[in-house]
Amino acid sequence: MARNALLPMPMSQDLVKSAVRTLDILEVFASERKPMTASQLGQMLGYPKSSMSGLLKSLVAQGYLASVGRELEYFPTLKLARLGDWIPAALLGSEAVIPLLQQLRNETGETVTLTIASDLHMRCVHAIIGTHPISLQVEEGISFPMMGTAIGTMYLAASNDATVEELFERWTKHHPGQPEPGFDAIRSAIAECRETGFSCAFDAVLPDTGAIATSLRTPEGTEPLIVAVAGLNRRISENRDAIQNAMQRLCGQFSRPG
Repeated sequence: MARNALLPMPMSQDLVKSAVRTLDILEVFASERKPMTASQLGQMLGYPKSSMSGLLKSLVAQGYLASVGRELEYFPTLKLARLGDWIPAALLGSEAVIPLLQQLRNETGETVTLTIASDLHMRCVHAIIGTHPISLQVEEGISFPMMGTAIGTMYLAASNDATVEELFERWTKHHPGQPEPGFDAIRSAIAECRETGFSCAFDAVLPDTGAIATSLRTPEGTEPLIVAVAGLNRRISENRDAIQNAMQRLCGQFSRPG
């Protein structure tokens, strides 16, 4: 998914305008997945015709876009695709995890995410949106609280006790005056996760949304990778056993090399 409604984000003094606009163009193509004219791109993003034309010509000259058809439509080339084809292996330790996540989405019909820890949050590094008409919409790069969520609890369960205590202390320090997010309950949930291999939470991030999470096998000493299946509470609750069985079967096939 591109940004909400594909509207350009406000520019700050720390951002280079042409770089941001170039990435916005590429995000539109990622969302629309079809050839588009300069006018169509400019209308969607609200950018001046002159700057849009210059950016597109530069991307064509560099080989990242191709101009096609009589109406001079633009479309990404394989050179652009190759820029990122190394990332799954470098970030995740294996390219095998992406097909695994796709199969999990196909079998459950729900949105599937892969998250890693980022300070006191869990950051989504890959998301495959569910096939149901009403599915959870998740953007790659978005972060969720570590405390009180299915993915956060699963990450804590996959970490050692010293790491868990350190994260509890840091959470309290960074949230002064706020009620603790039920640390006793979280500790109990961690113990259950370590026994069953799964974490489940409802209404933790969005109303009427539930999630089931598990961790992928990673070598000792490496950061846990957390897979989650998320969707409407009713569907997740009713299909909990089937979802967990699919996650256990498919995620059990993955082993991140050390």
